[in-house]
Amino acid sequence: MYHKGKIYIVTGASSGMGKGCAQMLLDEEAIVCGFDINEKTIDHDNYNHFQINISDEDSVKSSMEEIAGKYERIDGLVNAAGIWGNSKPFYDIGTEDFQRILNVNTVGTFIVSKYAAKVMIPQKRGKIVNISCIRSRIFRGNMADYAASKGAIVSLTSAMALDLAPYNIQVNAVAPGFIYTGMTAKSFDDPAVRSQSESMIPCGRIGNPEDIASVVLFLLSDMSDYMTGTNVFADGGYHIQK
Repeated sequence: MYHKGKIYIVTGASSGMGKGCAQMLLDEEAIVCGFDINEKTIDHDNYNHFQINISDEDSVKSSMEEIAGKYERIDGLVNAAGIWGNSKPFYDIGTEDFQRILNVNTVGTFIVSKYAAKVMIPQKRGKIVNISCIRSRIFRGNMADYAASKGAIVSLTSAMALDLAPYNIQVNAVAPGFIYTGMTAKSFDDPAVRSQSESMIPCGRIGNPEDIASVVLFLLSDMSDYMTGTNVFADGGYHIQK
């Protein structure tokens, strides 16, 4: 097991892809510290829950200091916390609503990564995995706010990778495609929507959180030491369609 005994932080750990990553790491006998604005949903001896808003810098800073003080290191970070956009044309989105999406999806990732990096740099090792999205590259209407937040994650990943390369810290992103989570269940539980979506995926099915977690765990492992600044698509081949 590549992750046994290692210390990981996973944001968005109470649901969806974040929870999938946290649970798979726990299965690998890692110690996981979950950040989520919602209450704890994982019951495991090696799981520590921090109910915080990742866009609140003071809360993130104090939580990170607590983790570093207790474990004296952080081996990896998964930035999986995110919220959906307002589902409106960009010209109908209020500025405050637009900023709310970026504050969670982009600024939150920046804040958590900044304080994790401050622990990792003296160690001269570490892994950071950001969750981007196919919508960072493949667009449809009424998602300017969400697409902007996830496109920023891809650029942020590359910039972070360059800044942290001298310290042997690798930073990569995973771009999920159509994944069945609590946030997407309402759409994919509609047989017509599910069938239409699956018809566009070469692999022929909607993904699940474990499909993303498997890629994340690879990027957190020593097997990915020569990868940094990449955005790996995990979408069943959706992005190679016309």
